[in-house]
Order: sequence, then structure tokens, then C-alpha cells
Amino acid sequence: MVLIGIIYFFGPDGAGKSTLVKGLASQFYDGDRKVKLSWMRGSHTLVSLVAIFLSKFDCFKGSDNPYYHIRVPKKLKRLWQFLEFVSALPVIFVNFLIPNVMGCWVLADRYTLDLIVWLCLTTRDKSFLSTSMSRLLLTLAKRTSAKFYVTANVDLLKRRTNDVWLPNEQLCLYGKLAKAVGAHIIDTTNKSVKESLHEILPAVYATNHKFP
Repeated sequence: MVLIGIIYFFGPDGAGKSTLVKGLASQFYDGDRKVKLSWMRGSHTLVSLVAIFLSKFDCFKGSDNPYYHIRVPKKLKRLWQFLEFVSALPVIFVNFLIPNVMGCWVLADRYTLDLIVWLCLTTRDKSFLSTSMSRLLLTLAKRTSAKFYVTANVDLLKRRTNDVWLPNEQLCLYGKLAKAVGAHIIDTTNKSVKESLHEILPAVYATNHKFP
């Protein structure tokens, strides 16, 4: 089942996802169509509180998680990934799935594939890709009606973001996931927002019979 009405933008930090989502949203507003812009961060609810608590202990201090400055010990990585996964489920339902069921067009700036990349990088564990949690998140991404992998030249990404992760680490993971879900690739290097939107709109028209 395809979730008609969820249009998903994903990719490395600094590639221009948020700008393109806002640009596409301006094409949707016509007074009758309900549109919701939804954004998904990394850690959520319970895990955020746990991470803040653990950051007080030397054995958990580290730079793997750029927001809470913690490093998850190897023996606890799968448990931590499970906690992150469970904490994200209410966000997925409330911000994306329920609005879609209620008739909103959901323009997603980060969603389940971004959570997969987040967990791989913050736990330094790419084997997460083979877990049942990752497969479920991948399935949710596949069932969105249109998927856009927003990327850019590595040098451009380095100028646009202060992220502690090397952009090529994100690019490697995102590229693999983009291929897995059959996403449209939007390279924003040396392109204006208008030029990128000209690439996006035909794909939206083609994959959504309810639009416009």
C-alpha cells in the first residue's frame, strides 16, 4: 500500500531539503488543499531524557552523538538503537501517518531513512541496516508516494554545515538507501531553488494522481 499524500525529502545536512520543502509547499497552498510540513529530528522523547542523564557520566561521554555528546558502549548499541526506534514511533504516527490519514498532504523534511542514518552514525554501527527495525523504517519510506534524495557536492556540504560527521559518511549511507527505495535524485550543486523545483514537480505530478 502506497501512502498517497506523503512526499518525502531526505539527504545529508546542508543539501537544501528544508528550502525545497518550503518551495514545494508554496505550490500546494490553494485554499482548499490541507498541507502539513513535518520534520523529524534524531533522538526523541524518552531517549532524549536518557541521553541527557547519561552525558553526566564519564563512561558515556563522547562525540558520536553531536547533540548530547555521548558515546554508546559497544555492548549497549543494539539496546540503544531499540530505545531510539521505540521513541520515534509516536513521532512517526503523530507527525506523518495520522495527518496523512486525516487528508493532509504531508511534506516530510526528514523521515524514516534519516532515522536509519542517524542511528548508524551515532552508534557507529552500520550493521543496524540489517536489523528488523531498519527494515520496517525502510518499508515506511518506500510506501510514501514520492521520494526525493537531496544531495550536493561534498565541498558544498562542508561549507553549509558544521556537523561533526564527515559529509561523505552521510553520502555513502544515504546513497545506498536512496537506491533501495527508488528515490528521485536531486543534486542541488550549482542550482537555484527554482531549478531544483523544476526537477521535483514533474515527479510529483507523475506519482500522485490526486495532485493538483
